[in-house]
Amino acid sequence: MNFPLINSFISNKVIQLKFPNTILLLLLFFIVNYSNSLSQSLTAEQIYKKVSGAVVVVHAYDENDKFSAQGSGVVINDKGYVVTNYHVLSGNERLEILHGKEVVPYVDIIGIDVEKDILILKIEAKKFPAIKIGDSKSLNIGQRVYAIGSPMGLENSISEGIISGLRSVDESKRNFIQITASISTGSSGGAVVNDKGELIGISTLTAMKGQNLNFAIPIDEVANVEISSYSQNSAYKDFEIFKKGYDANEKGNYKDAVKYYSLFIHKYPNSDKAYINRGNTKVQLSDFKGAIEDYNKAIEINSNNDYAYSGRGNVKAELSDYRGAINDYTKAIELNPSFAVAFNNRGNAKSNLEDYRGAIQDYNTAIELDPSDATAYNNRGIAKAKLENYKGAIQDFSRAIELNPSYEDAYYNRGIAKRNLEDYRGAIQDYNKALELNPSHAVAYYNRGNAKRNLEDYRGAIQDYNKAIELNPSDAGVYINRGIAKSILEDYQGATQDYNKAIELNPSDAGAYYNRGIVKANLGDINGACLDWSKAGELGYYKAYNLIKEYCGK
Repeated sequence: MNFPLINSFISNKVIQLKFPNTILLLLLFFIVNYSNSLSQSLTAEQIYKKVSGAVVVVHAYDENDKFSAQGSGVVINDKGYVVTNYHVLSGNERLEILHGKEVVPYVDIIGIDVEKDILILKIEAKKFPAIKIGDSKSLNIGQRVYAIGSPMGLENSISEGIISGLRSVDESKRNFIQITASISTGSSGGAVVNDKGELIGISTLTAMKGQNLNFAIPIDEVANVEISSYSQNSAYKDFEIFKKGYDANEKGNYKDAVKYYSLFIHKYPNSDKAYINRGNTKVQLSDFKGAIEDYNKAIEINSNNDYAYSGRGNVKAELSDYRGAINDYTKAIELNPSFAVAFNNRGNAKSNLEDYRGAIQDYNTAIELDPSDATAYNNRGIAKAKLENYKGAIQDFSRAIELNPSYEDAYYNRGIAKRNLEDYRGAIQDYNKALELNPSHAVAYYNRGNAKRNLEDYRGAIQDYNKAIELNPSDAGVYINRGIAKSILEDYQGATQDYNKAIELNPSDAGAYYNRGIVKANLGDINGACLDWSKAGELGYYKAYNLIKEYCGK
């Protein structure tokens, strides 16, 4: 008996907030003048001269009008739109923009995206030169970049580096550009530009425990923020309610998250994104009925919201309604053909319906859309293994591990594939790694025990079965396999105890009766053996009748 491979379903997390329909919404469009790809690169000095005039300092003041925080900002068009990070405003009362020695009043807060940490302010049109907008969809790892901001209060400092990674942090399309150019306190919201001085990102995060692990929001994400007027009646403060829900969800305080999202929905009942986020949080509380109600409401408000269909599909899959899930994922994909997660999850639903070839097609598309998604490789590997393409499966599991060296399930699954190719030593190495990453993985102990048994290391196998039983004492299959190992070592009494326990846990397990009959026969109890083999035959293990004919005189 061997346990199945582990599929990875991806659940939706909180997503971009769209402010309610009671406020007039306009999409922010940039007029992007893409430069000729063959144009000459600029030096750091030239870039600084070209860009620094569009970079400002942003000061935040608390409710007592005391200075609280500092960030940077970038003028992105001639209309006076200034983009910075939302966290610079969060928890504060007001902002102040500085350019050199000049304090520049802003007219309005016109764009907010809590999850993606984007804030857009409006100042006087053509007050400062706007930066030229680049294309963050055509970036390459290794490409030279420059970060310009105001670290530690030092206005308009420039640092140089390269793009070291393009990261998709979670399923809610939070994408980041990882750069080696230094980003320090006060640089949040600053400009990240390419070697032509074009804005490709807004600096946002620095890894505190790693050296030069700095991140920027792709400029294309900023272009998707919806524009309205949020300063009137302090409407921007309503986002703090939403943010509290978002933060509570991120910390695992799901009941609090539901409470805050509900408060926001009470105030703005036409916010489809708030319903989606509350639905996602209800999923974490296993309130699947409530989650579906929220997704349904989001769809009622906005029938073109791909996340609502995807979220509802996830719940249907959780409830084993795989056909219903496929319908929802298909609708999400129809609305957003680049929705890699929906392709991955539709593939999982097809796998659960044993449509492995259809699943592989979906995983192929998911990988094409997001080549860095380790789960898609892992899941495609599972489908290939189900079709007995073990070598292809191993290639996919290996790629998943390359992308995520801490991917426990990929090691475990690769071990299963190697075992099916009779590479038991290689399988044991993978099980070892899976157990190193998760010492509570009972099934990995079980399968490592099976591999050791195949290598005739019966005592080592028994040790692994013991651990598997310690972690999961209700698994009949482990008792059967431990009984087999004990039988081979002629510990018939111990084997009988294990088979008895397996039958107690699963009275319809033909293998337990069959093997217990063999032990009884070895102990000279032919009548008892014949009774067990007869029971095994009744339960569908027809090979038992061969032993009955040979030893029982029937």
